[in-house]
Amino acid sequence: MRKIRLQLIVMMLLLCGAAGMMAGFAGTTERNGEELVPQTAEASDWKATAKGASEAGSTAESNLELLAALGQEHMDPSALLTVKIQGEMINSIYKDQAKTAAEELARAMGLSGITSNELQGNDVFQAEGDQAGVSVHLDWALTKQGHSYVRVMLVGEAAAQAREMMSLQQHVQERMEQAGIPNTWNASIQGYATKSGSVDGTMAQVEETVARKLPLRSVEDYADDTTISRSYEAPSLGTFVKSGDTPIHMQIAVHEDSVKKSSRITIGFPVITIEY
Repeated sequence: MRKIRLQLIVMMLLLCGAAGMMAGFAGTTERNGEELVPQTAEASDWKATAKGASEAGSTAESNLELLAALGQEHMDPSALLTVKIQGEMINSIYKDQAKTAAEELARAMGLSGITSNELQGNDVFQAEGDQAGVSVHLDWALTKQGHSYVRVMLVGEAAAQAREMMSLQQHVQERMEQAGIPNTWNASIQGYATKSGSVDGTMAQVEETVARKLPLRSVEDYADDTTISRSYEAPSLGTFVKSGDTPIHMQIAVHEDSVKKSSRITIGFPVITIEY
């Protein structure tokens, strides 16, 4: 049953992601009409040195560990962790070159069977597979101008597969760099609250736990009858997006599921890029 549930959720993520892939490419989000692109503190310096690459990988790993820990404390064991790694190839290439490059990247990640599709007039090469229980999906989109946008999505159960996902994320980022694709990442964890309570109460519990682990400051807030969403500045997390002049490192959302009669919690670093 868990495997079927995971497959259904992955399919929903892919359908939602495909519609917006060419306009923001899944790793970006829009807030108040501005495009937000994940950035890493001193990213240009990191890419220039082996030490920098090691620091970037270490930061990503520690952030995923924190996400998994928050899920374990507040969500049921079936909580899902989603990691998206995305980048743009620097050089313009032709369709056959893009397909070959996508096939090589897929093989390097243990995937096979590239399929070709068309999305909004652009060529898209896709591959998917399973690595130690983690669903891995590759999308390589080629625009009419020859620009390549690449996204790899990892989805797995946080309680059982967080460590494997950390290893896969590092491996994917290294392979993308070797292929000439500078990249950024974002991650989200989502699950139902283990304790019953109001949306306000659940949000307060999660915020209290996070505040014990790292300094943070709420910078944006949204609320309606069933949902609360807040964005935070938390410099120790490293990766951020810009909303105006304000860096955002983390987003937390709590939604009251009227069907399950329970609160669904979603936490994103630096923002949530899945439906909450």
